[in-house]
Amino acid sequence: MRYTSRSYWRYALFSTEPIKQLLADVGGAYLVLQVLDFFRIFTGDRHTIWTLVAILLASVAHVLITRRPVSRVGYKVPKKDLRYEVRIGDLFACPGEIVVSTNTTFDTDVASGLIAPNSVQGQLAHRFFNDKTDELDRQIAQSLNGRPSDKAISPGKRKRYPIGTVAKVNAHGKNFYMLAMAELNEHGNAHSSAEMVEEALDKLWDYMAERGDHGDVVLPLVGTGRGRIQLPRKKIIERIAQSFAYASRERTFANKLTIVIHPSDAAKYDVNLFEVRDYLVGSLDV
Repeated sequence: MRYTSRSYWRYALFSTEPIKQLLADVGGAYLVLQVLDFFRIFTGDRHTIWTLVAILLASVAHVLITRRPVSRVGYKVPKKDLRYEVRIGDLFACPGEIVVSTNTTFDTDVASGLIAPNSVQGQLAHRFFNDKTDELDRQIAQSLNGRPSDKAISPGKRKRYPIGTVAKVNAHGKNFYMLAMAELNEHGNAHSSAEMVEEALDKLWDYMAERGDHGDVVLPLVGTGRGRIQLPRKKIIERIAQSFAYASRERTFANKLTIVIHPSDAAKYDVNLFEVRDYLVGSLDV
């Protein structure tokens, strides 16, 4: 979030909390003036319009300082070892168990255009497998060995797995959990839905509890790329966080969930981390 973004100014100055803070600052300054007047240090007859202007400017500056642009927000659940973080940055630079959204056929072919090079999955192949998808395919096949599947209709791989199937791969000492949450049609176009994402997340938490390494979990904004889910980014964040909260009620499979938003995505869709933080603090049902 930047000073130049509309969401920052809308939330930093023109929402309930900053207005409350502004009024509190002005009230505090007025109280100080009354005390100074009482002790004859700065009497009321010396006040001018510029005194009020100075108070207002100082109050606005204080509000802006306390609500400066941030690249991450977090929330620690009271009385639980459970934390949430939403950050703008590089998914693959985050420590933890990284979830990578994929399709139900686990296709990896970037060269043919089936997988976009700039997608999360495309970046995984490029940055951690040096674009050698043969090794990535080998690990995927090994992880999916014995899992139920049916015949695919897409132009890529011939096996299709259920939504929520997870294939665990490893590269450069990092674990990646490839989560099937989109379908490919006969033309190779991906599509998903909010219901498919929720189903995939439920099965992801089951997998992490049973087979994961119980490290911090790191996810991108699943479904917002080629999955084409028509929901605001804030709503996707809320659904991911709430899904994790529900799954953590009776079992502990991770102590921290990090949701990562790509910088270009945050700028394009005016993602407001202040609103996200308010949601995490006030609405998570755990």
